[in-house]
Amino acid sequence: MDDTGRENQLDEESSDQDVNELVKEPEQESELSEEETRARRQAFFRARKFSKSPVAAYQVSPGSKWSTEEADEEIRKFLTRLAGDRDLVETADPVQLAQENDLLLLFGPDEEEEFARLALRFPEETVKNWATLLSGGSRSEAFGPRSRAERRSEAAVASELQSAVFRRLITAGIGVGLILVVFFALKSLTDNSEEKVGLGLRFSEVSSVESVESNNSYLDLFNPITEPALVATAERIVAVKQGEEQLMERIKVDVPYEALPILPGVLSATVFQYGEGQIALVGPEGWVADSCTMVSVTTSNLRPLDVLHYAGSSTDCPSEIKGTEANPTCLGSSVLVLPIAIPQRSNPQKLPEGGVGWAEKVRFAIESPTAELDGWEVLSVRGTIEVPEGVENVVIPKFGGAPGDKLEIDLGMGSEGPIAGSCIIE
Repeated sequence: MDDTGRENQLDEESSDQDVNELVKEPEQESELSEEETRARRQAFFRARKFSKSPVAAYQVSPGSKWSTEEADEEIRKFLTRLAGDRDLVETADPVQLAQENDLLLLFGPDEEEEFARLALRFPEETVKNWATLLSGGSRSEAFGPRSRAERRSEAAVASELQSAVFRRLITAGIGVGLILVVFFALKSLTDNSEEKVGLGLRFSEVSSVESVESNNSYLDLFNPITEPALVATAERIVAVKQGEEQLMERIKVDVPYEALPILPGVLSATVFQYGEGQIALVGPEGWVADSCTMVSVTTSNLRPLDVLHYAGSSTDCPSEIKGTEANPTCLGSSVLVLPIAIPQRSNPQKLPEGGVGWAEKVRFAIESPTAELDGWEVLSVRGTIEVPEGVENVVIPKFGGAPGDKLEIDLGMGSEGPIAGSCIIE
C-alpha cells in the first residue's frame, strides 16, 4: 500500500473515532437526564395530606382579559400551587412547565373546575391551547389522552371551560338551599332546643364531703394538671379584606406572616376550673402585653353563650371587637387566664330565642389591633377547644390559689418545645 492510501485509512479511522465520541456524549447526557427524571417521578405520586385539592377555592380577581404574558404568569402560579412541594424543572413557558413535570396527571374534576374559573380571563388563543392540552390532543402527546372514550374536541373543552363556573354557581345554590331546608326542619323537630347527645365541656362532680366544706377552699394554692384532650393551638388564619366585593372574593388565603398579630402554632390554650370556668392561654414571652385576645364559648352549632375580650397593656383591641371587656384571673408575660362562663348540660343556659344550650366549644383568637388601618376587615389567628369525638370521661381540671400567689401552668410539649409559663393570681 502506498503512502497516500495509508493516510486515507488513518483519516477514516480518526473520523470514525470522532463520530463515536460525539454520539457517546449526548447518550451520556440522556442517561443522566433519564435518571433525574426517574428519580423525580418516583416521588411524584404520594398520599394527599389534606382532603381538599391544593388549588381549592383558588383566588381569581375579576377584570378584563389578560394579555398572553399575563395569562402565562397566572398559569405558572396555578401550576406551582398544584404541584405542592414536588421538585419541578423550571421553565418560563407554562406549557413546557406542565409537560416537563407531568403536571397534567394532577388534573382531576376539582382542578379542572378551578382552572376553568381562571380561564375566563385568558385571551382566546391561550384558551384554545389549554383546551387542547387538557383534552389530550395532538399538542399534548407527551401526556397522551386520558382515554380514547374521553377524548374531546377543542371546541367542546373550550366551551366547558367557559361554562364550568356557571355550573359551579348553580351547584352551590342548590347545596345552600338543601342546607337551609335541613336546618329549619331539624330546628322545628327539636322545638328550638340545643339538646344533643354530646356531654360538652364538663366540670368534675362535687362530692358530698366537698359540698360541706368552705366555699373558699379553692384559695389553697395548687397548680393544675392539664388534660391533654382539652389543649388546642391557634393555627387557623382568618383574613378578610375591606371592600364592596362579595365576601368570598375578599377572603385571602395567603397572608404574609409579618402582617399577622401572632405566628400560627405558637399560642396554645386549655380550660380550667377556679371557682368558675377559666381559659388559660400560653405563648411566647411578651405576647400578652402586645395582643388583643378574644374568647367565645359556644354550643356545637357555634351559637355564642359568652363572649369576651382582653387588650394587653401595650395595645388596644379593634373598635369593632365583640363581647365584654374581661379582667384577668391570672396575669403573666407569657400566660393569660381569663374567666369564662361554661354552662353545663346538667344546668344549661336558657336562650333568648327559646331553648337551652351548654358549652361544647371554646373558641379563642388573637385579633390584629391595626387591621382597620391596614385595609383588613378581619385579621386574626384562631383556635378551638372541644372534647374529641368518642371521649366521654374528659373533665375540666381545677387549680387553686389566693390573690398574689404564683401559678405554674404546663400544657405539655409543642413543636418548639415545652408549652409552659407562670402568672400571678389577680
